[in-house]
Amino acid sequence: MALVVTGLSQTGDTQALHKALADAGLPTDPLQVIGPEDSVENISQGIIGAELLGSGPETGTGVPGINYGHTSTRFFRNETLPDRLGDLEIPDSEVENYVEALERGRSVVAYFAHADNVDKIEELFKSADLVNVRRF
Repeated sequence: MALVVTGLSQTGDTQALHKALADAGLPTDPLQVIGPEDSVENISQGIIGAELLGSGPETGTGVPGINYGHTSTRFFRNETLPDRLGDLEIPDSEVENYVEALERGRSVVAYFAHADNVDKIEELFKSADLVNVRRF
């Protein structure tokens, strides 16, 4: 049974949801919010290409022209956002949809529910005007 309830918030304001959870006698600690600012890509430097095979020409493939000197290439990556979305049990096939919603300025709201309260949590998400409410 799915135990993580997710939804999208236009504003990222979860005060009404916090109040609704408290009024229903449910803890607010399992509530997670990932905002648009969390979707900023990080720049990283690393080794790409044939240099992954060794530390230099003397330990590389031995094929002429492949292992000329060490170069460090800059590339973009954002490990934290997919990791955080993955922690919400969002399937890999859905992660890109959530990343796009974050890029459009929405926030992802999630609640780690129990089997006995997951239906109530889903109702509270919908009543708090969250859209695309789903269970994972």
